[in-house]
Amino acid sequence: MTSAATERRSPHRLLALDLAALGASDDAGWTRLGDRIAAIRPEIILVYIGEAAASGLPEPDYVLDPLVPSIVRHPGGVLVEEWPPRPEEADIERALDHIAAGLLIPWSRVYCVLGAERSGFEASDRLVVVGGDDAPDTAIWVPALDEDDLIEALEELQLFGGTATTAPDISETAFEAALSTLRRNITELGFSAASAADNPLNTHDANYAAVWARDGVITGLWTLCLDDPELIDAFRRTVQVLARHQAPSGQIPSNVRLDGERPDYSGIGGIGSVDSVLWFVIGAIRLVFHTGDREFALEITEPVERAMAWLSAHDANNDALIEIPESSDWMDIFPRSYNVLYDEVLWWQACLDTAALLDGLERDGTPWREHGERVRRVILGQFWPSGEQLMEIAGSQTGRFSPGEAYYLLSQITPFDYGWRCDVYANLLAALGGLLDDRKLDRLFTFLWGVGVNSPFPVTCLYPPITSGADDWKDYFLVNFLNIPDHYHNGGLWPFIGGLWIRFLAAIGRVELAHRELASLAEACRLGLYGEWEFNEWLHGRTGRPMGKAHQAWSAASYVHAYSTLHREANPSVFPALDPSVLRD
Repeated sequence: MTSAATERRSPHRLLALDLAALGASDDAGWTRLGDRIAAIRPEIILVYIGEAAASGLPEPDYVLDPLVPSIVRHPGGVLVEEWPPRPEEADIERALDHIAAGLLIPWSRVYCVLGAERSGFEASDRLVVVGGDDAPDTAIWVPALDEDDLIEALEELQLFGGTATTAPDISETAFEAALSTLRRNITELGFSAASAADNPLNTHDANYAAVWARDGVITGLWTLCLDDPELIDAFRRTVQVLARHQAPSGQIPSNVRLDGERPDYSGIGGIGSVDSVLWFVIGAIRLVFHTGDREFALEITEPVERAMAWLSAHDANNDALIEIPESSDWMDIFPRSYNVLYDEVLWWQACLDTAALLDGLERDGTPWREHGERVRRVILGQFWPSGEQLMEIAGSQTGRFSPGEAYYLLSQITPFDYGWRCDVYANLLAALGGLLDDRKLDRLFTFLWGVGVNSPFPVTCLYPPITSGADDWKDYFLVNFLNIPDHYHNGGLWPFIGGLWIRFLAAIGRVELAHRELASLAEACRLGLYGEWEFNEWLHGRTGRPMGKAHQAWSAASYVHAYSTLHREANPSVFPALDPSVLRD
């Protein structure tokens, strides 16, 4: 682990250097400038204008070639998408504006060092011109090539000030490490939640050495993009062991212990796990469609239908949504109940996937498809409400005021109240699942970016955390000190949700920002309690330090899909549409 990993900050300035203006690339005199730039490297996007980097200067994030013209992202040397728009417009100023806009860096924070031959550049008052016979009207002039004068000019523009060093982009290294973590979690029964060989498990957390329905299915789903036979086979075994231990009622076990293949249907306090059943349905069906295996489809259809009947029984008032007991999903020590956004999004998708399965087997999936559409309408009508609707829900019963027009889907709704905090995970699932239109996607991004759910790493699961004294604070948050503020489900950082954040950015067209966030997620996954590249389960929401289990399967799987989205053309959607014809003879 490096100090840079713990001190990394989000870049918020851009520095463009004209290499021709800096002179010979082997000039040792520029080493001091390189050291000053390296000191603030975590805070800047570094762009070189010219084909080769100068000796003594840090590696850049982008290289502009004004003659071609092109923008190349580093490391990797990949051409930036959608550039140039038209050759006649592809000048340096527009290229820098394109990069800055893609990374949400305001033009007022773009610093440029250019040669006198480019003095027609109208950047801003943060421009340094090197060389030439006359001082420019709107820039700092460095007449002769001298590193001390140039550093002084950049200091005058207040570029410097940071002290942290930085590590190079480690996205590809993290991808290879993620594959290693995934293979550590392959067992005879399927995917384990966390590598048993890498975690000293005690009595209260021995269940990590198990095949979990939600963890195992998510791990399988988010690695299908690799089309790796070993991982697909582990996914199939995961589904099969869960189906093998399905209860007579149709319930799928929360997990099956590796030791003795013992099923467990509940979590803390003996509360049943609802989302385990939802993920089983979605995972089993999507594995079938990925493989096109009709025989396997016939094998899992009965368990899927029984599971859907069990889930349907949770709609006690026939309003299309299912009622969720408190702490009965992945947030298993947290006060969410009744209509919970996260579970309703999965319920909507389970209905659609079941319809696709039945259609593929020449049965009529119409009832489930129509029910899924009804669920979608109710979710959007209730969880993205107007301010007036919220007053109707809570005003007369509790006296609470409405927070106004929505920027995100509410976390939960009960007959007497609503959860106003932002469930980041559930909102990203809804967005990547196709529930939100463009306006809602834009408002969701504006909110999540503005409050900094991606800081210090992508991303916190809840904003803002619940603090002692709040009306939704529970004393059981102190169990194992898991859910005090900025911990675990109460605002902790979860790398597996961070991967969804990156896919979300890519899906809404913020590709350059997604690349920067992928590097940030790689840094988070690199940190560990016992060594580097732990792909830890969760990190503290403020310090960014790992506090969960090492080599968590879904942390690695989420990174793999995020990386594949940006580098291997994987679909960013969490629930791509299924084609029933895949299963027909």
